[in-house]
Amino acid sequence: MTYKYSQGRRKFGDIEYEGDTNTEIDFEDDYIALEADGNAILVVSGSQVGIGTTTPSALLTLNSIQPKLKFTEGGQNRAEIFINDSDNLKFVNRCSNKHMVFEISDAGTLREGIRLRAVSNIQGSSGPEVVINDGSTSLMDFRVESDNSTHMIYVDGANDKVGIACRDPQTALDIDADAIRLRIDNTPSSATDFGHKGEIRWDANYIYICVATDTWRRIPHDTW
Repeated sequence: MTYKYSQGRRKFGDIEYEGDTNTEIDFEDDYIALEADGNAILVVSGSQVGIGTTTPSALLTLNSIQPKLKFTEGGQNRAEIFINDSDNLKFVNRCSNKHMVFEISDAGTLREGIRLRAVSNIQGSSGPEVVINDGSTSLMDFRVESDNSTHMIYVDGANDKVGIACRDPQTALDIDADAIRLRIDNTPSSATDFGHKGEIRWDANYIYICVATDTWRRIPHDTW
């Protein structure tokens, strides 16, 4: 009876390439290794896979100097995830003028959270930038926590409002505090000094308000 009609379990020992004793398939109990040049390159140990290690400790374990995952398309390098020589974890998109996008499923609806844009036409910008809520389907809120506030900086994505220490901003900028500070004083050279409508400046004697382009008014202030 020939081999292709055999039934039941068949047992093998290690399989070696006859022209190179350093290349083999190593079979052990719950363990298979593909070896080249005497080293285990790919290992299946139990339910875990290792590349460059004989003792994988996760579903997939990579072990090498500066381990790298490379994504190619048609032989062209498109992207990489790796540890560099400074032990930094790097995500690299090598496609020219393409973005890096992070999305999340929100109750079954896929929403974009963060986009690293390579090129942007927003307000005439042409350089790389970090964008949150790119596109009308995103509308994700953005917040930064501090020791004493869960909403130290908060962007209400759906309502175009920003809060400082405020979780429900009611205006374009809503600050839940009893003071704001402009650290540097500045005195317009004249009532027609360069300025944009809405600018506010101060010095030791006056508060200055730009009421129209290059048009300033001032209010004196006194001690008490």
